[in-house]
Amino acid sequence: MGEKLKFGVFGTWRGLAFIKSIGMQEDAEVTAICDCDPEKIREAIPACPAGVKVCADFDELIKSGIDAVVLCNYFNEHAPYAIRAMRAGIDVLSETTAASTLKECVELAEAVEETGRTYALAENYPFFRANMEMARVYKSGVLGNVIFAEGEYVHPMSSEESAHFTPSKTHWRYNNPKTYYLSHSLAPLMTITGLMPKRVIGKVAERRDYAVSQSKTSADGAGIMLVEMDGGALFRIAGSCSFGSRGNWYRLGCEKGGIESLRGTNDKVRLAINEWELTDATRQMGTECVYSPEMTELDRKAQSFGHGGGDFWVVRSFVQDVLNSREPFMNVYRAAAISATGILGWRSALDNSKQLDVPDFSKKEERDSVRGDDLTPYASADRAATLPNCVYRV
Repeated sequence: MGEKLKFGVFGTWRGLAFIKSIGMQEDAEVTAICDCDPEKIREAIPACPAGVKVCADFDELIKSGIDAVVLCNYFNEHAPYAIRAMRAGIDVLSETTAASTLKECVELAEAVEETGRTYALAENYPFFRANMEMARVYKSGVLGNVIFAEGEYVHPMSSEESAHFTPSKTHWRYNNPKTYYLSHSLAPLMTITGLMPKRVIGKVAERRDYAVSQSKTSADGAGIMLVEMDGGALFRIAGSCSFGSRGNWYRLGCEKGGIESLRGTNDKVRLAINEWELTDATRQMGTECVYSPEMTELDRKAQSFGHGGGDFWVVRSFVQDVLNSREPFMNVYRAAAISATGILGWRSALDNSKQLDVPDFSKKEERDSVRGDDLTPYASADRAATLPNCVYRV
């Protein structure tokens, strides 16, 4: 493999953040990039090492001598490229979502098993300082087991911003159901607690009049899901939400108390322990405190990167996993479960909020139950969409 892990980056718009982050790792480097937009390539080259190879297409990229690839192409197109890369002997760090159909979830899991390559979902929100502190506190056991949790990712856009990020009616954002983009809400809670989704109920909120005034594609304002986790805990998850105000928030309600991120910041938490549950070790803090977790030297380094430092940590974690032959926490089974929860949350919303089971993609019998399920809201050059992309249409 050589002294450094050699990366290719597929898609340099979002991929530019990964190029910069990889460049800050002592044991990794970008050696090849690929994008269909020459302007995006021109913007990316100054952030790359001298001599970076510019590839005309994905086949050239995976034949360029790279050890790993970061997939930053369209949201709904990651799984086929991940599978091609792994079959070519290349490890994969994939942006969200891991797969856009249940069939792709199956194929992705089986490609990892067949090839033995390292696969990880590049979900950066678990690496917010507040979320890492919530994980540390929860795993210490001071709060007991989680009973209820909430995760929100809220990202309304102006008409101008929406037009910038959604350039055409064939673009994935135009056709994205409100439950599909749930990883920023669900993945941090899974990382904090170690739990997996088992069942989902979905519901969509309407915003008809505002949608008409903003010339949006649909009047769906939010996709909300109740997700039953293994062990029985219940998570309330927000998918892609268009209500105000913009931001994200996470909360754990546990047997002995709770912990949550402070709204408006990714750097502070509120920790509360029921008075009757205080011990000698926790009594000094009282029943409630608000604080910022201590910063390490790496935390300070990460702060210069996007998404609250998450863009740095997600690359560092993946590089260390590959070099040390470690299974990533956000492995293919967790990644597929996240995607499947959003897919099935949407089916639930379309079916009067019917409860649906989320397959465990580590089990062949559960994969077999959805192996041929390729229903999709995304149209392509060779097929029409087979699911609607909204409930409330303007």
